[in-house]
Amino acid sequence: MIGRGQPIHTGGFSNTFDFYGFDLNIFFQWSYGNDVLNANRYVFEAGRKGDLNQYRSYLNHYDAERNPNSDIPRIYAKGVYEYSGRVVEDGSYLRLKNITLGYTLPKKVLRKMHFDTMRIYLSLDNVCTWTNYSGVDPEVSTRNSVLTPGFDWSAYPRAFSVTGGISFTF
Repeated sequence: MIGRGQPIHTGGFSNTFDFYGFDLNIFFQWSYGNDVLNANRYVFEAGRKGDLNQYRSYLNHYDAERNPNSDIPRIYAKGVYEYSGRVVEDGSYLRLKNITLGYTLPKKVLRKMHFDTMRIYLSLDNVCTWTNYSGVDPEVSTRNSVLTPGFDWSAYPRAFSVTGGISFTF
């Protein structure tokens, strides 16, 4: 066994601030203690398939004459295709998952418009992730099973999204 697919702990915290009709909600989530097998590095860094584009770090692969001290294996040898701990990375992260900023209009303004309440808001999702993982997103599982968490083979990153709206009652 190489690495730990399940985190030691996960969590999140949220807080809401109110100030003169404005409200700001922030939500952070984290994961700590899991490892991710970066299959992208495995394939695109060590020349595993000759017909693929490679990472720039591929230029630093092992060569007995040119680069004998490299930590990237030699170019793919036919019949040898094994995973190693070289591409297992720390998958711990802290993510700013959501920020929502809203404004509730005062009652005296709303009476003139015949509304009871009105709130205008803007929400941002997947704002920022802090991690030492070299891949796109440390929160991955791309082997088509919940039994293989932490396997990153060209996973899509979490989408950044912006949502806005107006909610009201009358």
